[in-house]
Amino acid sequence: MTLTPLQGADRLPLTCTRLGTCCHGHQIFISPWELARLARGLGLAPREFRERYTDCGGTRLLFNGPPGTLGPPAHHKPACSLYRAEGGCTVHADRPLACRLYPLGRQRHEGAIRYFHPDGELPCIRLCPTVTTLPEQTVAEYLAGQDPASGELAHDAYARLAYGMVQAAAVIIREGRLDRAPLAAFFHAGTALPPAERAARVPPGWLEQLTAPPLTELIDDPNAFVAAHGQRLADAIQRTFAAGTPADLTAAARTYVTLALHVGPTVGADTAVMGQLLDEPRDHRP
Repeated sequence: MTLTPLQGADRLPLTCTRLGTCCHGHQIFISPWELARLARGLGLAPREFRERYTDCGGTRLLFNGPPGTLGPPAHHKPACSLYRAEGGCTVHADRPLACRLYPLGRQRHEGAIRYFHPDGELPCIRLCPTVTTLPEQTVAEYLAGQDPASGELAHDAYARLAYGMVQAAAVIIREGRLDRAPLAAFFHAGTALPPAERAARVPPGWLEQLTAPPLTELIDDPNAFVAAHGQRLADAIQRTFAAGTPADLTAAARTYVTLALHVGPTVGADTAVMGQLLDEPRDHRP
C-alpha cells in the first residue's frame, strides 16, 4: 500500500457524517494504556475488559457485533464490540487513537511523525458518500477536534519501551557472553507470525502483566503509566530469572523480545529497527 503524506494545511472531506460505517469491519489495535482507559470508562477491571472485548492477547478490539446496513454492501461487516446501533460508540470519550485518527494514519518516518492516507480516495468517500456535502477541514483542524494527544503520547512511550526491551535482551546476551544468533532467530521468527499467533507465544502470567497492569491511578498521565509499567516488567523479569545461569539469561532475553513483539507493532514500533537492535546492539539506536 502506497501512502500519501499529509500537511496540516491540506483540506480534505473530514467532517464526520455520524453514520457509524467506520465502526464496522476494521481492525483496531490498542496499547495497554488504551485498554486500561477503556476498562475504566466502562467500570471494569482491565483483565475483565480484555477477556470480554479483545482478542490477540488483549491487543485488538473484537468486532463481533451485528453487521452494518449502511454504506456499500461489501462493507456490511460485523460491528466493533463496543458499538451499538441505537447509540453509536459506547466509549467515545475514551476511544483508542486509531479511532480518533481515522481515516488518517500516523507513522514515524526518519525520526519524525507524519500523517497520511492511502493513495486514491479517502475511505470516508466510499463508506459515507454524503461526506462530500459537508464542510472540508484542514488536517490540523480535524486532528485538533479528535484530541489525539494522550493516545499519541501512550503509543510513542510504548514504542520506546518495546525498543528498550529488545535492547535489554541484547545487553543480557552480550554481558552473559552468550551466542546472539539463537535469540535473533527467535525474534525474527516472531515477526513473521500474525498477531494472534504472537500472542500465543506469551506465557499467561506474562500476558497478564503486559496487558493488564494495576496502574489505574496513572491513567490520566500516559507517560507516567508507561514508565511505571516498564519498570514493573523489568522488576518481574529480574526476580524471575535472578539465578543468572545461562539458561536464566537466555529465558530473560527471550521474555523481553516476546513482550516487545507483542506490544510494539500495535503502537507503530518498527520490527525491522527492533531486529537491528539485536544485530548491532552497541551502535544502533531507534
